Amino acid sequence: MRNRRLHDSLRSFALEASKLLRDDQLAGAELEFDLDEGHARRGPTLYHYRPLTGRFIDARWTRLRMLETRLPASEALGTGSAAYLRVNGLRGGEDESALQAMLEALFEDMTDFSFPEQRFERVYGEVERTLYERSRPATILVPVHGIELAGGEVELGDGITLTRGDRTDAPDDAVWGDPAEGIAGELREPAVLLVLARDVAPDDRPPLAEARERFAALLTGMRLYRTGGVALSALAWRRTGDGRWQPFELEATGVASGEPWVLADGEQEELREFLAAIGDLCAATGATAWALRRFELGCGRARESEALSDHLLGLRALLDADERGARASLASRVAVLCAPDGERKRVQRRIELAQALERLVMGDGPDDDRPGEDWTLAEEVERHLRALLRDVLCGYLDADLRRAADDLLLEPPEPFEIRARSLREGPATAVARGEAGEPAMAAAHERPDDAGVTTEIEALEAEAPGQGTPAVEPQADPLDEQDSLDDPALWSAPV
Repeated sequence: MRNRRLHDSLRSFALEASKLLRDDQLAGAELEFDLDEGHARRGPTLYHYRPLTGRFIDARWTRLRMLETRLPASEALGTGSAAYLRVNGLRGGEDESALQAMLEALFEDMTDFSFPEQRFERVYGEVERTLYERSRPATILVPVHGIELAGGEVELGDGITLTRGDRTDAPDDAVWGDPAEGIAGELREPAVLLVLARDVAPDDRPPLAEARERFAALLTGMRLYRTGGVALSALAWRRTGDGRWQPFELEATGVASGEPWVLADGEQEELREFLAAIGDLCAATGATAWALRRFELGCGRARESEALSDHLLGLRALLDADERGARASLASRVAVLCAPDGERKRVQRRIELAQALERLVMGDGPDDDRPGEDWTLAEEVERHLRALLRDVLCGYLDADLRRAADDLLLEPPEPFEIRARSLREGPATAVARGEAGEPAMAAAHERPDDAGVTTEIEALEAEAPGQGTPAVEPQADPLDEQDSLDDPALWSAPV
């Protein structure tokens, strides 16, 4: 036995699965049979019944995968799942498929699901030979700049981990960097490594293409998860089996500018859930994919002035007006989507200032960042772009952010009342003054809201020099004359 942890994990899962299957069988669940035709060299044809244990297990796999021992067994089997399935002529590379195939092999041709101890040892021996004799481990790693781990290792799923370099047997150049880049006497911290582990056939090469794609997607996910300067080293390392580490180049991902990205204890599960929620970033299309690429470029810039332009371009791709719709300002759309109600004006103003700062930088040319400028604007633009991309990729917002922003801008902030009043002398004016009308009408207008109406009328009278307050002559109420309603000069409707 070469791996005690793998043996004990698989045995515990097989024992618990055996109990579940046995209990179902005792409760009346029927095990189906198939009639097989056997051929003898001489004599008559022989028939026998073959129990369909695989179908019985498959019908209960939803419950089997919920057993407490399933997850430790999956983690112990790890990347050996693909090799085990391939050797047994099955497709796929998931640990659950491999565990189900192991149970089917364990109870094959059995009519009773009591745990077969001797058969388990034989099946486990096949699993171990598959992992250690018929395949070889392949490891690919790359140092991650600008990240700190409170714990020693973080499992990201599907054979990928974040781990401190001093806990691995990685080459010193990957763990400690180039000694020539350090300062004499300086205490150097070990690098955090992004590690991909796979089991490959003896004649297969390490999966470099998969590593490049997965590493790039994980870097984007970490940059979306939190603010902070994170980048991958341009030099990665690979090894098959116990062979020598060999370096190879990755696509440049920029520099790790800004404060380090710290993953504290207890945040590992949150990070895993977020990476699963954003899904396959390669599936992003249209404006979202373009904005995501601008976001990536901005996060890798050494200068804030260059990052500002990249992130503003990302916002314009998501929110700027096109020829099909009315043009609303970029700043107002960002504010209505990203700011609370009481902060919209401030956020709108900050985006307008960021655009003005971009024009200033463009006019001065590619010099160093201008001292004295408010470069916190660049950080705010990056934060708004990150928030919008997160919500779109997680499915919280529709990809058509222009329409979503414009719909919110068109919504009235609060309901309001429209009141009409007469601007000519007559009974209606007298009622508004409180000089005429029935007691009920007078009482109805004795409210603070109508003080402005009286003041406005008195102001209009004061504009006529040499004239006193005109007498109110009896006349027909305009409200009772249908023709007077057609004269627009008689009425106004201030909001």
